[in-house]
Amino acid sequence: FMQHREALGIEGRSWLFFGERNFRTDFLYQLEWQGWHRAGALTRIDLAFSRDQASKVYVQDRLRERADELFAWLDEGAHVYVCGDAAQMARDVHTALKSVVAGGLGCDDEAAEAWLRERQAEGRYQRDVY
Repeated sequence: FMQHREALGIEGRSWLFFGERNFRTDFLYQLEWQGWHRAGALTRIDLAFSRDQASKVYVQDRLRERADELFAWLDEGAHVYVCGDAAQMARDVHTALKSVVAGGLGCDDEAAEAWLRERQAEGRYQRDVY
C-alpha cells in the first residue's frame, strides 16, 4: 500500500495502527514504516505491542484512545484497511471502530454498524483477514 502510494506520488494523510506481540521481534517492516514516516508519506504511526509491558495493549486500545481524531478522519472520508487475524483481532478492531463511530455520531451500536456497512459498500472500509 505505502509502496504503491510512494511510486505514484499519491499525497494525502495516512495513519498506521500497527500491533504485534513484541517490538523487538515482531515489528514487521519497521525500517520501512519509520522511513515513510520520516519522509512524510506516513502521517502518523500508533503502535501496540501486547507483550512488552505488564498490561497488554492492542490496536483496538489505540483506536479507542484516539477516538475523536480517528472519527474526524473517518468523517472527512478516510479509508480503513484492516489486515491480520480474522479470529480475534479483526472482530475486536471492528468493535472498536463501531465504538469510535457511535461516539462520533452520538448514536447507538446499531446505527454505528450501519454506518460502517455503508463505508464498506463505498470501498472505504476493507478487510484482508485470515
